[in-house]
Amino acid sequence: MSQENVELARKVLDALARRDPTRLIELSDPEVEWHSFFALAEGEGTYRGHDGARRYMSDLDDAFEIGRAEVDDALGVGDVAVLVGRIRFRGKGSGVESETPTGWMLRFRNGKLLCFRAFRRPEQALEAVGLTE
Repeated sequence: MSQENVELARKVLDALARRDPTRLIELSDPEVEWHSFFALAEGEGTYRGHDGARRYMSDLDDAFEIGRAEVDDALGVGDVAVLVGRIRFRGKGSGVESETPTGWMLRFRNGKLLCFRAFRRPEQALEAVGLTE
């Protein structure tokens, strides 16, 4: 199941990059939680449920023209996938392109995304599941 979750995690990141809310909902459990450092919602960047997933994507779309994840390494541990890499993005208002190192922790339940957490430092994703570099 671990490797399957890594593949599901990559599909989630792809749906985000393509701004495909329909695909994102298909991949998500109705009780999904999104914790993001990019988009700010109620609860300091936490979005809940399918409606929250739609708001998350909308907030990302409002702020960025492009945004795509590049994964350098991935690890599946039980129902969790941990990925590390970077996000490349361009601000909608400023037009400034940038990239930032990032780590992601995605938890799955019955083949659906239950929790998505993005971290400003890749090692934080490993720490979130009790691993160290």
